[in-house]
Amino acid sequence: MKNEIQRTILDNGIVVLAAENPAADIISARIFLRAGSRCVQPEQAGLCHLLSAVMTKGTDRHSSLEIAERVESVGARLGTDSTTDYFLVSVKTVAADFQDILELAAELMRSPTFPEAEVELERRIAISAIRSQQEQPFAIAFEQLRQAMYKEHPYAFSTLGTEATMSKLTRNDLEQFHKTYFRPDNVVISVAGRISTEDAIALIDRTFGSWKAPLTPLPTLNFSP
Repeated sequence: MKNEIQRTILDNGIVVLAAENPAADIISARIFLRAGSRCVQPEQAGLCHLLSAVMTKGTDRHSSLEIAERVESVGARLGTDSTTDYFLVSVKTVAADFQDILELAAELMRSPTFPEAEVELERRIAISAIRSQQEQPFAIAFEQLRQAMYKEHPYAFSTLGTEATMSKLTRNDLEQFHKTYFRPDNVVISVAGRISTEDAIALIDRTFGSWKAPLTPLPTLNFSP
């Protein structure tokens, strides 16, 4: 069984980590963006969570329903998540469908539309979750501990933000964050499963290679990550 990890940097700056594992007819990929809630100002706390919730709700080519049907029709998994340090798009599918679902993931990364109705729905869901946490003793204690430990550092803030900050987030805020941080030279892609490392790297290059990094540098954070 081959499990050696091969690291490659594509011409557009994407870092690819590939490992072959033919034990099962499954291929898994994770697309990491080096930007999480630590890149957001306190008054926009919760932005990355909202972004991840709305990311799969439409692109310039597919609606939310079309995306869901395309994934579910082949029994694949395609999801998004955000943490303090990174944003994540994850893919898991059988080998025969991997290219198709990977292309859909690339589309989500590059051209999400953030439909206004979906933004409003997911904002309401997030606010409901925030209110629920405020009724849980452990969540309250953990929030106070985190604030005591990290003070003004973004690590002190919940990825959900607060009801006040979440209520003020707009579709334009999501678009601006996407425009600033979603760029190939800020991405790491890991691939593992029934695919050779050479084929995995070539497929990533074909799928993401046309994505060009802007000339403007990434914003500099004024604190240590």
